[in-house]
Amino acid sequence: MASYKEIKGFDIQSTSGDPTNPIVGDIYYDTSTGQLKAVGAGGAPIGAWSSGGNLNTARRALAGGGTQTAGLAFGGYDTALSAKTEEYNGSSWSEDGDLNTARAALAGCGVIPAALAFGGGSTTTEAVAEEYNGSSWTETGDLSNARDQLAGAGTQTAALAFGGAGVTASTEEFNGSSWTAGGNLNTARRYLSGFGLQTAAIGAGGAEPTITAKVEQYDGSSWTEVNDLNTARRELAGSGATTSGLVFTGGPPATAKTELWDGSSWTEVADLGTARYRGAGAVPAPSTSTLAFGGTNSGNVANTEEWTADDFLIKTVTTS
Repeated sequence: MASYKEIKGFDIQSTSGDPTNPIVGDIYYDTSTGQLKAVGAGGAPIGAWSSGGNLNTARRALAGGGTQTAGLAFGGYDTALSAKTEEYNGSSWSEDGDLNTARAALAGCGVIPAALAFGGGSTTTEAVAEEYNGSSWTETGDLSNARDQLAGAGTQTAALAFGGAGVTASTEEFNGSSWTAGGNLNTARRYLSGFGLQTAAIGAGGAEPTITAKVEQYDGSSWTEVNDLNTARRELAGSGATTSGLVFTGGPPATAKTELWDGSSWTEVADLGTARYRGAGAVPAPSTSTLAFGGTNSGNVANTEEWTADDFLIKTVTTS
């Protein structure tokens, strides 16, 4: 019988322990365990949540942006309407410049130092939009339609606002200075989740007014219905892109469920450690690395959780 070297032209490498720079597709013999191992593809389906640093102010109905190591939380409701802004450095939150208008049930998008907050509710339903430069907020062009309980996606200079109170289907696009009408959602709803870009976004869940599992995808001009969530819910959070994203939390009642979007369907993956709804996430983040923070269950939540999925997975080779 031919040897592995005669077939492949090289021997299986040996190493004590797992290699520090594994390459997907590699096979090696681990001399420390006496096992043959293979390096397989990792990614979001094998991700898990872990505890991060708590928000300084527990609150619900807030908005977020940024990434897992540079997260942004703003607005919401603690014991009153909040204008507070906090930045996350990968382990802890620090307070920064307040929003000009305290409000809850608002939407946001973008990263530090280029984020956008829009809509929400204060003593009235708000149309106001504000831009964040990494330390302070500046008012910019208002939404055409004042609303709260809406969703957002995109960047500071190319944002998308859709759905909201009054169970609206309205969509608006922001160009960095003003908002114009985009294509309406097929199903009017509020308390939905959004992620992605202005030209490639996902709107998931919400209430129409009953809680829904419906999901729609935006192509820059119109929305198309795609496969439903496995669990209908409202007041959920999400992050990622139209080819790979996550939705998590939601309710009521509060849930810890997380679902992965692979561009065509949803799969349930690892649950959060703390069930909640009316929380927020790091919206632009990829589905392999994101944040969940704030919200409510029996009371306001300060808890932050980090979602991480390795790029590779080492498996022991067996004959079964």
